[in-house]
Amino acid sequence: MKTIASIAILLSFASTTLAQESVSADRLGSWLPRDANACDTIYGSGRELCLADRYQIQQFEKTQNQQVSLQHEQEENQRLRNELLRRELARTPSQSGATPTSADFASIAGFASWHAENRWFGPDRARTEYALLYAKDLRQEQPDLTGRPFLNALSARVKEIFASNKR
Repeated sequence: MKTIASIAILLSFASTTLAQESVSADRLGSWLPRDANACDTIYGSGRELCLADRYQIQQFEKTQNQQVSLQHEQEENQRLRNELLRRELARTPSQSGATPTSADFASIAGFASWHAENRWFGPDRARTEYALLYAKDLRQEQPDLTGRPFLNALSARVKEIFASNKR
């Protein structure tokens, strides 16, 4: 009786493995599945594990693709921002009047004491250029603002802008 049961189990196992066997002309009798991603050639609890693994791999690949796509979008946005800034800086001097220079600031009343407090003006090229461009806008928006209040408003704006870039 045990022999018949053993033969039945052995035949059952053999038929399962035969169903999973792939035969090709170059690899006669290999045990490779027909499709590396196909779980349908696996039987029993191994199929559930295969499906679970396949789902996890798909989710991981989906997440990776989303991250790569997001990174490309961020790079493109940064490129477009830079291009917009270049164009804006290129057209600003030709639009109306000349941009003030550092020498123009020296003639403003209270400049010496303001410059002592704002040592970035001159050595820090980015802040200085921004201050010069903003000074032009500030003069157009508030023509009655002059002297030390004008310089203080200018330095407050520069600090605000460059503090937000450090975040």
